[in-house]
Amino acid sequence: MGDDPATSVVDPFGRVWGHDNLRVADGSVHVTNGGVNPVLTIFATALRTIEDMAGGWSSPTRTELEAAPA
Repeated sequence: MGDDPATSVVDPFGRVWGHDNLRVADGSVHVTNGGVNPVLTIFATALRTIEDMAGGWSSPTRTELEAAPA
């Protein structure tokens, strides 16, 4: 997960770079394990992705993310 398609597979909202209709909403988007029991962190990340899909999250558009200075 990250802001740069050169160094990440998905953006901060789980959208796979280069595939507009493909999202990842599980623990695989985390670079490292957040602790002994990361269930709540994984759930929060998945919820953020689903809320973005449903239009309930005011996430930046793909164009806005790509245009942001690195």
